[in-house]
Amino acid sequence: MEFWIIGSVFVMYFLVMIPVQYSNIVATKKELEESGLTHNDTYEVMSFEQQQLQLNLQGNLFNLPATLMAQYIYFMRHRGNKKVK
Repeated sequence: MEFWIIGSVFVMYFLVMIPVQYSNIVATKKELEESGLTHNDTYEVMSFEQQQLQLNLQGNLFNLPATLMAQYIYFMRHRGNKKVK
């Protein structure tokens, strides 16, 4: 019984985090495109607070399934765009 409760909480968290991760990916790609900097240079220019937010959002192991799904959705929506790297 506990397995189903914990599993359903993880699934709900996963489903809620997909739009959050997707909007983060879109904002990051837009910032990279507007700045003209490389990925590493963009993170060096970021403030400490922004770096920590990115680390917590992307580096959390619980967010990995949502991050992978959001990345897949992003690439499927933008697959004709040659600017996306």
